[in-house]
Amino acid sequence: MKSLLLPSALALLAASHVAQAAPFLYQYTNNPPDILLGIRQAGGSSELVVNIGTAARFYSAAPGSSFSLTEFTPAQLTATVAGLDGVGVSVFGAARAAGDPLRPAQTLWVTTPRTDAAVVADPWARQSSFGLGGTAAKITSVGSGIASYSSLNSPGALNTASAVVTPAGYQNGYGAYLGAGNFKGTFQGNIEGVTPSDFASSATPLRLDFYEIRPGSGDALELGWFDFKPNGTLTFTAAGGTTQPAPAPTVTGVTRSGSTTSVSFTTVAGAQYTLLRAPAGLDGSPAAWTAVGTTAPGTGSAVTLTDTVDTAAAFYAVRATP
Repeated sequence: MKSLLLPSALALLAASHVAQAAPFLYQYTNNPPDILLGIRQAGGSSELVVNIGTAARFYSAAPGSSFSLTEFTPAQLTATVAGLDGVGVSVFGAARAAGDPLRPAQTLWVTTPRTDAAVVADPWARQSSFGLGGTAAKITSVGSGIASYSSLNSPGALNTASAVVTPAGYQNGYGAYLGAGNFKGTFQGNIEGVTPSDFASSATPLRLDFYEIRPGSGDALELGWFDFKPNGTLTFTAAGGTTQPAPAPTVTGVTRSGSTTSVSFTTVAGAQYTLLRAPAGLDGSPAAWTAVGTTAPGTGSAVTLTDTVDTAAAFYAVRATP
C-alpha cells in the first residue's frame, strides 16, 4: 500500500512546488540591473510594482526615441488604484555589483517629477558611493520583497513575471521602503510624482525626468523622461545630445626609454583619452598644457600613450572626454 501511495504524494508535492514558484523576476547583482516602476494611491489598499527592463534599455535608447512600457496590464492598474487622480508614480533602480566601470556599484537610476511638463526638473546631485549606498539598499529591498511576496502567492493576473499587485501594508513592499518618496530619508529628495485632482479628465501627462546618478561629483545625467498619461499608459522618451563626463583616469605607470616617455592609465569603454604635456613654470608647477601624440579610445583596461621629446623634465596628464 505504501508503494502505491508514494507516487501520488510526490506528485502532490511537485504540484505544490509549482504553485508556489515566484513568477516575478528581478535581478540587481548583474550589470545592467533591473529598473522598477512603482504605482500607489494615497489611502489606497494596494500597490503595483513593475519590472520594466534593465537600465540599458533606457541609457542605450537612441536620442529622441520614444516607446511604450507594456509590462503591466490595465487590469493590474485598476486593481491598484480607484481612478487616476492622486496617483503616485516613480521609477527607480540601483547597481549593487561591480562590472561596469562607467556605472559602478551604487549607481542609481531615479525619477524626479516636473512641476511644469515643459520644463526639465533640476538634476539630482552625484554623491559618493557611500552616500548613494543607503538608497541603493532600499531600492533592491523593494525588488527582493516583491519577489518574496510573489513566491508566496499563486501566479495569476495580478502576480506575473513582470508585475505584482500587493497590499499597501505589505511590510517588504514598495511603500514600506519608499516612505514619503525619498526612500525613508536615505535619498536627497522626492522621486515620486502625483497626478492632480483633475488628471483623468485632462490631456496633460504626469511627466517625470529620469536621471542616472553615478558615484562622483557634479550633476546627474538625464536619460530622458516618463509620461504617465490620463489613459493609464506609460511611455519613455530618450533625451538627446547630452553626455556625462567620463571618470577621471588613474595613471598606473610612467617609463622613459631614450627620448620616449610612456604613460599608462585606466580607461572606460566609450571614452577618448589624450596625453597632455607641460613644461615647468617659474614656480615649478605645470605651465601651459599641450596635447601630444594621438587620441586613444578607452577599452575598460589600462592603455598606454607615448610622447617623444628631448627633455625628460616635463609634466604629464591624461584628459578623458565622452
